[in-house]
Parts: sequence; C-alpha cells; structure tokens
Amino acid sequence: MFLKNRLVILPLLEGHCVKRILVVEDELSISNLISYNLEQAGYRVVTAFDGTEAIHLIDRFSPHLVTLDLLLPLQSGWQVLDTIRRHPRKQIATLPVIVLSALSSPRLKKELQNNGVDHCLGKPFSVTELCLLVNTLLAEQVDSWWSSPL
Repeated sequence: MFLKNRLVILPLLEGHCVKRILVVEDELSISNLISYNLEQAGYRVVTAFDGTEAIHLIDRFSPHLVTLDLLLPLQSGWQVLDTIRRHPRKQIATLPVIVLSALSSPRLKKELQNNGVDHCLGKPFSVTELCLLVNTLLAEQVDSWWSSPL
C-alpha cells in the first residue's frame, strides 16, 4: 500500500516542483552548455534555435523563465521579447527573461529595461553566474500563477 501511494504522489510532486526554462540560442555549442548546466541544476529545459521556434514553444511549453539571444535567424530576439510582453496570458507576459548577447552597451541595457528585462549577460558569460541568476529569479516567482498553465 505504501509503495502504491508513493507511485501516485511522487510524479505529481515532481511535475509541480520542476521549473521549466526555454533556452533560445542559435549557436549549438552555447545552447548545449546552457541546457546541460540548467538540467544539472534540476530544471526542465527546452531549446529553440530561431525566433519562430521560440515563439511556438512559449505557448506549447509554458516556461517559467526564458534565456534569450538577441541575434537569431527568422525572427530576432527583439521580436521574441515583444511577443512575450504582449502575450494575453499574464504568466507569459511577465516571464523573467535573461538576455545573453554579444551586444552589450549601456544603451542596450536601457532598451532592455524598457522592455521588462532586468538582466543582460554579455557573451562570453559565466555559467555559474547564469545559474545563480536563474535560481534567484525563479525563487522570487509566485508559484500560484503556475498551478495551471492556462
């Protein structure tokens, strides 16, 4: 009886506790590096290699956080960010987004802040710093918003 209850309860707890992260990066080596480290930290990670795929996955995967490169094929990171911020679901429109970009300037950071992005890491970046930032942002997130992805 105890084993039966554990089998029923554990998947529910596991599914509820695991945070989902969408990694949007067109360079395979960087995407793999980010994904591997976030998975090792206990997150469920899905990757998109262009802006169009990212926009599709935002609705399908309902991530808790997005890491976003700005220079992407098909649709830019700016277009992806605009789609996120204009999304009709509050959980998506207010997603924490971490921009990872080779472009880095005070003007860029100001423009990103105006679009609801408080964190921009320049490439090359520290994977440790990225993981700490993800942990911090997801710890601050209100879990009640994610009781249902709808």
